[in-house]
Amino acid sequence: MVSLENRHADWAREYEREAGRLIEALDTRVTAFEHIGSTAVPGLVAKPVVDLAARAAEHVDVFGLTGLIAPLGYEMHRSGPKNHGVYVRADRGTRTHILHVFAHESWDACNQRLFRDKLLHDRDARERYGAAKVRLAAEADGARYTEAKSAIVQELLDEERAARGLPSVRAWDK
Repeated sequence: MVSLENRHADWAREYEREAGRLIEALDTRVTAFEHIGSTAVPGLVAKPVVDLAARAAEHVDVFGLTGLIAPLGYEMHRSGPKNHGVYVRADRGTRTHILHVFAHESWDACNQRLFRDKLLHDRDARERYGAAKVRLAAEADGARYTEAKSAIVQELLDEERAARGLPSVRAWDK
């Protein structure tokens, strides 16, 4: 079973705090930071894990940042997506933060940002996704939960991409 929580203001504050630490550590290697994932969406239940998106500066290797952020407790998520860097921070074995680092040229159309935007501006999508999360969280463990959400995520992402004149692409970047 996956534990979901109602949104709380601490998540926005925690994003700001963590983004500040990462900006300091990564310096000119990143050019933008945003709060993504369910903790960034008011009114949406979420696992208590803060997701951050960073746009790498041009010519920065998104998979080569471990040495800079390891002192902050981040490790590369080796089984994660292959098209962007994913770094995970945990506290006593429990994930607390996930940093997604996108190549400069893929920032504008990256699925994580588009999906967040869809949930922010479309109440119906937010409600459908929230209901699916609650139902699936009661039925599955972490890995199966993520897999089980893939159909609703793909559907909502396709809607957002189409609204922006972008082609459909696979939602999960793995």
